[in-house]
Amino acid sequence: MSKMKTRLVPAILAAMALTMLAGCGGKDKAADATEATTAAVTEAETKETETEAKADDAETKEAENADGKTADDAVAQYLDEVDTMNKAAEEFIKVSMDFMQLAQEEEPDLDAMTETIEKTRATKQAFVDFSALDNPPEGLEEAHERLAKAAGEYADTLEVYCDVLLASINGEEHEAMATIQDDWTKVGTELGDAMGAVQEAADALE
Repeated sequence: MSKMKTRLVPAILAAMALTMLAGCGGKDKAADATEATTAAVTEAETKETETEAKADDAETKEAENADGKTADDAVAQYLDEVDTMNKAAEEFIKVSMDFMQLAQEEEPDLDAMTETIEKTRATKQAFVDFSALDNPPEGLEEAHERLAKAAGEYADTLEVYCDVLLASINGEEHEAMATIQDDWTKVGTELGDAMGAVQEAADALE
């Protein structure tokens, strides 16, 4: 059975929290945020390489044991849809690091920072699109319902997060300023757990 990539979620959470530091905590915290986020991304990429190597071995053995039969195409295609969210998360991390670099400048370029925030906002589309899927493969209906709900909540929270960042760089208050990190942690954790549940359900179909 095809394996999707779920290992990015811890790095996403790190980037979320650390970007908040970059946006609200000044240059020293921004520098610490950049260093810590880089470490988180490096760790995630290392785990990705290891995970993909194991998955490749498993898929090779599976193909050999199937005597030429392919895996369930519907499930494989569905897991590819799930993986679009991981790809969006990778872009989120990249743009977050760009934002933190801008935040460290002696005289931050607010226009460039605003543009970066809007690029961050755009990464929510993969989650919006996934939350709208209504035709999961047979056997994945319950797990999909949970993941689709988590994806929608993630997208909504990302929207608020970007509004908070915009308010922050413009010296304005935002009603969600005090709660956004907790909200991020909550939706990010649920998204990761829901992805894991989908993978378990997919594995059970083997």
